[in-house]
Amino acid sequence: MEKNNKLKPISIWKSIILFGIPGLLIYVGLVYGAPYFQKIGLKIVFLFPFFLWIPIIPLLPISILLFKKEKKDNPKLKISERFRLKTITKNDWLWTISGIIFVFVFEILMEPVAKWMASKAFFSAPDHFPLLLHPLKEIKFPLSEFLGVNLRGNWIFLIATIMLHSTAMIAEEFMWRGYILPRQEVKYGNYAWLVNGLLWAYLVHLVMPWNFIAFLPSMLITPFIAQKTKNTWVALMIHGIPNTILWILILSGITGVG
Repeated sequence: MEKNNKLKPISIWKSIILFGIPGLLIYVGLVYGAPYFQKIGLKIVFLFPFFLWIPIIPLLPISILLFKKEKKDNPKLKISERFRLKTITKNDWLWTISGIIFVFVFEILMEPVAKWMASKAFFSAPDHFPLLLHPLKEIKFPLSEFLGVNLRGNWIFLIATIMLHSTAMIAEEFMWRGYILPRQEVKYGNYAWLVNGLLWAYLVHLVMPWNFIAFLPSMLITPFIAQKTKNTWVALMIHGIPNTILWILILSGITGVG
C-alpha cells in the first residue's frame, strides 16, 4: 500500500464527479434551496445545516462502500491500511502542528483578500447568507444569536453543531484524503496533492467564490501533508482544528464571554 501498487489510478472525471456532486448540491441548496424553503415557513436554523452538511456526511458510508468494492479484488485489504488510519508518529505531529499554524496564519493574512473579493458582484455572497457565513457581515462579540437562534445558555445548539460538523469533516477526510488521494497518487505521482487540493477548493467550495484565493493555501496544505505523511488522521486534524473556531464563536454566545 505504501507504494500504492495494489490500487488502480482514478480518472480525472471520476475525481471531478466525487468532488463536484457534493459541491453542486451545497451550492444549489444554500443559494437557491434555503431562501425558497425559508419563504414557505421553514426556519433557517434547519435549512443551512441541512444544505451545508447533509451533502457531505454521506461521503463517509460511500467511501466505505467503495472500499468494499475494492476489497472484492483484494480480500486481504484492511480498512485501516486502505484509508491510511495509522498511529501518529512524532514526525506526523510536527507536520500536523506546522500545518495547523500555516492554516491559521494564512486565514488571517488572506481575510482582507476574501472581503475585497466579496465586495465585487461576481464573487459576492448572497444577502440571505447568515452571520459567520457571510464575509461582509460584522461579527459582534459575544454573539447573541446565530441562524435565528438565541445562543445564551443554548448548549443543545452547540452540541448539535459539534456533532454534525465533526461528522462532516470526518466524512470529507475519509473520502478526499483516505479514498481518493491514494488513487490520485497512482495517477499523478508527486503532484497528486495539487490535483486533490484544487478540486477540493474549487468544486466543493463552489458556494464561496469570495474565498477562491483566500482558501487556496489551506486547501493545498492539507492534501500536501496528507500525501507527505501518508496518514489521514493528520489531514483530519489540520482540517478540523482550525474549523473549531465556529464552535468557539458559538460558545462565546452561550456563555456571554467574548
